[in-house]
Amino acid sequence: MDRYQKTSEDLAPEAPNKPAASPQGKSSPQPEKVGLLQHKINHAIDQFTGTGVDTPELLFVPDDLQTSDPSLLSEIALGHFGLDGMFIELEEGGASIFEHPETDDSYNRVLHGFAWLRDLRACDDFDAQKEAQRLVFKWMDLVWQPEDIAYEPEVLARRITSFLSNSSFILRGVRKERTMRYMRILSQQVVELHSKLNTTPPGVARIHVLSALAMAGLCLSRQNELLEKTTSLLMSELKLQIFADGGHCSRNPAAILTILFEILPLKQCFISRGRDVPSELNKAIRRMLPMIRFFRLGDSSLARFNGASTTPTDALATLLAYDERNRPFDAHAKQSGYTRIQDGSVTILCDIGSPPVIIGGRNAHAGCLSFEMTVRHVPLVVNSGAYQGTDKRWQDFARSTMAHSTLILDDYSSGSFDKKGRLLGPEKIYIVRADLSGLDVVHHGYVDRFGLSHRRQMTLSYDGLRLEGVDHLEAIAEVSEAQLSVRFHLHPLIEIARSDEDNLLMTLPDGEIWRFYAKGAQIEMEDSVYLAYRRGPQPAHQIVLNAKARAGMRIDWLFEQYRRRPQEEDPS
Repeated sequence: MDRYQKTSEDLAPEAPNKPAASPQGKSSPQPEKVGLLQHKINHAIDQFTGTGVDTPELLFVPDDLQTSDPSLLSEIALGHFGLDGMFIELEEGGASIFEHPETDDSYNRVLHGFAWLRDLRACDDFDAQKEAQRLVFKWMDLVWQPEDIAYEPEVLARRITSFLSNSSFILRGVRKERTMRYMRILSQQVVELHSKLNTTPPGVARIHVLSALAMAGLCLSRQNELLEKTTSLLMSELKLQIFADGGHCSRNPAAILTILFEILPLKQCFISRGRDVPSELNKAIRRMLPMIRFFRLGDSSLARFNGASTTPTDALATLLAYDERNRPFDAHAKQSGYTRIQDGSVTILCDIGSPPVIIGGRNAHAGCLSFEMTVRHVPLVVNSGAYQGTDKRWQDFARSTMAHSTLILDDYSSGSFDKKGRLLGPEKIYIVRADLSGLDVVHHGYVDRFGLSHRRQMTLSYDGLRLEGVDHLEAIAEVSEAQLSVRFHLHPLIEIARSDEDNLLMTLPDGEIWRFYAKGAQIEMEDSVYLAYRRGPQPAHQIVLNAKARAGMRIDWLFEQYRRRPQEEDPS
């Protein structure tokens, strides 16, 4: 069977003899650290209980910055309703899409969020408008219970935002009675969302909910109290969650995109309503926009760390257009725990941070000292990426050190996971050097179990054609026997072949060839899997350096350009 014909079952990770996520040593789990500001936010949310129940008027229609896909209308005409990478067959005269028996929870969250209304609006077509109106009012005809997926806080917030931003499209040409019903139900949705504030988990979800409520406060009449209270809470959340360097406290690069798509339209709402933009909102935006460029690799994707996976490049371009000043960023994002190495045509992002301690530990990945590398627009070395589905085997694998391009001992992850799924280590990380030309970083993630620290040094040549790396093991405590593996996961586009015992050749899609060399360990080519595709896990290759771990050992490795692209070759 060709490797690109393997199914998800073929690729599914088997349960290892020693799970990559097993705890280290006998240390007890560290309790979650929540600062004083978080306590104040929670208290303020508990005290905030009221908003108007009268049917409001629509004062303003907010912008929707997300890109759209006008093909949805033609899909519906063919009997399909495709959302979130899943296609549902629509049977004429059968159950409505909102009651379809074959939809799963993931699909239903997207469906009931109604963000897909922008895809119908993008058609700029009468049939698209009629279909959107039919679906919206059909949804309103059905009875939904507060515990349904449709009323989860994030789904509810997404629906309110979508109903507001698409209101002109939905209400164009409808009778007054329907318009009043639409506004009444929209108002009820706002009241319901507000009642769920104290059950909304901290993190991006809470920013999403508060942004939707603040937007409703700006766009609907008689909502001054709602606007005042939610704006104050939102500013406190932004102050808590956004680091000084512009990263998010979850350490997930994709969280920045999600939040900016919420707060940039909100800022425009303040301006359009003639209100002062809150200073904390402006500060957060100014810090976050340069971080998009910091995390952006040569293939226009965001680096795949701590929950980041597939990047919508058109959405990325939309946000970059708002960074008019092209503000500079530091190569070492200290608070976020990442460093960027760049020269010539090569861009590298490396994770050199501890797990998030306030928010996001349940989604963090054990990828300390892992890196991703692009050559021009081609991804070469990658992490496997976050898994977007519901299969727990894939979820656990994606979070393990095994799924990242770094060193691992006996297939144990460098950080342990507690019973709630929170990543707890490594806590001790020592940064000797981190700049645009390289890094020198040590972590103690394997000290409790094996008595060894891992030190990684990387240096990129000035022309970007040569990346030299060294992985060291040093004894910190009593040393236990272990098998060492240094993994370099390759993107599915990369073909690999053995040149000789110590050399591998990697061919990029444009014909350029890179060489990999190592000493101090045995070089192997193994199958890998790439999870950062919406269509599911894809087969790939990885380079693995195997050796018996011992104190004081070092493994030297090298990526270098071996042959230029054909169009760059010297004709002579």
